[in-house]
Amino acid sequence: MKRVERYLGFAFANADLLMEVDGDGVLRFAAGAALALTGFSDAELTGRALGDLLVPADRALVRRLLDALGDNGRGVPRPVRLRHRDGRVVVCVLAAYRMLGSPILNVTFCQVAASQAGLPVPADIDPATDLLTPAAFARAAGDSVVPGQPEPPARSAMTLLEMNNLPAIRTHLTARADSQLMTEMGAVFRQYGGAGTGAVAGRLADNRFGVMAPTSLADQITRDIAQIAADLGLDQPIAVDARTLDSDSFGLSRADRSRLLLHALRRFAEAGVGAVDMLVGQPEAGQSGAGQLGAGQSAAAGFVKDAVGCLARLRDDLGGNRLSLIYEPIVDLKTGRMHHLEVLSRFNGDRPGSVITLAEELGVINDVDMLVCSLAMKELETAPADIILAVNLSAVSVGSDLFMQSLMTQVRAQPGLAGRLMFEVTETGQMGDLERARNVLGALRRQGHPICLDDFGVGMASFTYIRSLDFDHVKLDGSFIARMCVSKREEAIVSGMLALCRGLGVTAIAEHVENPEQLLRLRGLGCAMGQGWLFSKGMGRPQRRDVDLRHLSRPSGWQPTVIDAGR
Repeated sequence: MKRVERYLGFAFANADLLMEVDGDGVLRFAAGAALALTGFSDAELTGRALGDLLVPADRALVRRLLDALGDNGRGVPRPVRLRHRDGRVVVCVLAAYRMLGSPILNVTFCQVAASQAGLPVPADIDPATDLLTPAAFARAAGDSVVPGQPEPPARSAMTLLEMNNLPAIRTHLTARADSQLMTEMGAVFRQYGGAGTGAVAGRLADNRFGVMAPTSLADQITRDIAQIAADLGLDQPIAVDARTLDSDSFGLSRADRSRLLLHALRRFAEAGVGAVDMLVGQPEAGQSGAGQLGAGQSAAAGFVKDAVGCLARLRDDLGGNRLSLIYEPIVDLKTGRMHHLEVLSRFNGDRPGSVITLAEELGVINDVDMLVCSLAMKELETAPADIILAVNLSAVSVGSDLFMQSLMTQVRAQPGLAGRLMFEVTETGQMGDLERARNVLGALRRQGHPICLDDFGVGMASFTYIRSLDFDHVKLDGSFIARMCVSKREEAIVSGMLALCRGLGVTAIAEHVENPEQLLRLRGLGCAMGQGWLFSKGMGRPQRRDVDLRHLSRPSGWQPTVIDAGR
């Protein structure tokens, strides 16, 4: 075999398409499965720009990857997407090499199945930057320090970057220039944190970003982001303020490190680097904005102290009777008869949204859910026999074997609660093992406790849940109810969800019913039950509260008559 043929054979053993690309990104040679991957022949590819063969989101990324190659440099194989001549997207792994002193790059493409490429699903991608969404990035960050799982070395630290003047810069750009800016910024993050590198990158807010990558990359990312302004000819540079948290420096277990990183991530997404500084202490004098705040024990200690303080305050609230319950009725939309009451928790009299988020991040949501369940069971011991209570269970608690075993022990010990205690599964966290969740929720149903899916329609997980799990009731999220009388689109969505509930044989409950027009529309669409301030605000004790709907004929000026038990 001739030497040239031998080398060509080796090349095709590892790739489907071989290319030579000059310094301007133009193809000077192509051989291999060109028609299958691009729709063009080898000869037709010669003279074309490589970027024209890629999907728009990958052009800037590939340009950056190739520009970064030095002499005898070999790039890390990366999944990219070719745009076929017929419009199809072909997922390939790109590899590149620059020979010493040569202006030509050797580039190869090898087609792979989309499922094997490690690319995120479309729902997890921010469309402007092609980075992970906040929820997807939080999952990836948490997975990197999951106990019992190999720890990816590329995710040894989390760098959080805030571009304070980015919104002001974007307001002065045309739509095309703005799109180019966001694509270029996304390409920088994807270059250092993306499929093929083991690291991950995400867009956490309009001007806030995160990368799970080695600490040594923080300064490089900051410089590259700042350089984008000059490359695009912007009037002012992008001001980058970055903080790096090295989880290895915390001296904690992987489980606690995961909780603390997620705690910092949420604080940063909500309030920026200032919130991170409060967690770990201000940068020392002379330290750059991209300083490695997690490197010293004092910084780690400050961060841990804040999180531990939050945990202590939360546990103090749980143990100090500062959690209280209120009860909000769910009524039959035809008769006005109350069906049951939802149990809502309050911490120091306030709504618990941020407290619940913190409890999940710090691993004590099971304690919160169990306390609420126990208090509700105690109320049912003295409440009238026709009172039914619905208690919220986070997906995190449903996914905990210890929690569900403890809950089952309690309900089995009180058989008189069958039919009087319901459970609403909330989507505040993700249930990983749906088959297991089906079994444990099924065990509750067999004990006589109906199961309700809360906030249906808001997140993609709720559709996965309703497909995989058995429910007796489904709550339509109040955001749809609030807009259904002013938007035909929203009304059509509500109508579709109600049709789905009927098809599945489950009872639909509309949340946030606040005016008669909404009630009439819901009744006309066949919704069985409703909840909201039109009927009643929360009550301090569980009691029957029916409403008289007999005179409801038109929405204007009508208010229901409340009929409390015992009056």
